[in-house]
Amino acid sequence: MPDYIFKGSLVDNPLPEVLQKINYYKVPGVLTVASHLGSKEIFMSGGNVIFASSTFDNDRLGEFLLQAGRISPAQYDRSVQIIKTTGKRQGAALVEIGVLTPPELLQAVKDQVTAIVWSLFNWPEGTVTFAVGKFKDDEIIKLNLDTRQVILQGIQAIEDPKRIVRWLGRKEEVFEPSDNALALLPSLPLGQTDRLVLRLVDGVRSFLGILQTATFDSGDTVKSLYSLYTLGLIRKKNTVIKIVAGSAGSGGNDR
Repeated sequence: MPDYIFKGSLVDNPLPEVLQKINYYKVPGVLTVASHLGSKEIFMSGGNVIFASSTFDNDRLGEFLLQAGRISPAQYDRSVQIIKTTGKRQGAALVEIGVLTPPELLQAVKDQVTAIVWSLFNWPEGTVTFAVGKFKDDEIIKLNLDTRQVILQGIQAIEDPKRIVRWLGRKEEVFEPSDNALALLPSLPLGQTDRLVLRLVDGVRSFLGILQTATFDSGDTVKSLYSLYTLGLIRKKNTVIKIVAGSAGSGGNDR
């Protein structure tokens, strides 16, 4: 029976932060996210994503390629026949009939895996479990996706920025650079917006202040701020800005 080092609700444990913890400790294992509709698994090794699987039909390689227009219905049907008669994997079947070359198959699997992982960033609820151990040792194609890049792109794929606002906390919250921000920065695959937001984090501006100062879309600002927070470049300061309320023309009173 596998050992569990983490198990909880997806509502209380945002997926980006769970993935970052696994990346930080580099423990091999499988992360399972499940709901009443089905489940998806992310296989980790050395802190990186090496594979992902899903119980949802649309996430299968053949269906994924068919929906993306990368294979035709006839090619899909032919590969299914090969699977039934030989027991081969669909990827191998597609290579056999000349639809994909081995390098194209590798890229197709990489795209399929990342699509499965990114889809989980939009799950509003479910259970998340990380079981320690080596899994998928028999997998023919093993990927080595940088989990930090997966996190960055996954956060960008989140459709409702309000979820991220809840994860970041109060708008009065003040953020500051972490002690090792400068050491981490060169190794992180940050985008231009991420770097611009990082410049706004000075230990003085509040979450709301950063949103008001940024010159780009507030949703993009929220996503970048949360990315920086998740990857450990910034942290919440112990103090928060005190909101002062008062009527027009009169002095404000602290509350």
